[in-house]
Amino acid sequence: MKKLMIGLLVAAAGTGIYFFVIKKNKEKPIDTGFNKELIIGKWAGETKAVPDSTTISLSWEFRKDGTALFAASDTVKTDTLYYSWKDSIGLKVQKSPADSLEMVYEVSKLTADSLELKQTGSDPILLLKSK
Repeated sequence: MKKLMIGLLVAAAGTGIYFFVIKKNKEKPIDTGFNKELIIGKWAGETKAVPDSTTISLSWEFRKDGTALFAASDTVKTDTLYYSWKDSIGLKVQKSPADSLEMVYEVSKLTADSLELKQTGSDPILLLKSK
């Protein structure tokens, strides 16, 4: 009878440890963020301003200090913008750091050689790293 009780206690302790470990593994958050340093550099791509329109070439240069240079083929000048990460996948772009008007892009892909930006209700913009 003593051996049966000891066996049941060992089995209960083993089951408790098993469920504790399983629960602990399930509680780990999944990191959906990107290596945000990969955005630094020059990027180029194409997009259509509106459906059935001509293609516009885009050029972005993201710098470490939080500034971004933006140029489109349909304009002559380059705009200096400011960017910051809104959350793990949100890229906030503003005309000035104190500006209340902001554009938020969802970064759906960020690798060493490609960057995909999405805005609500528009097609994704694929940019490739310029050399």
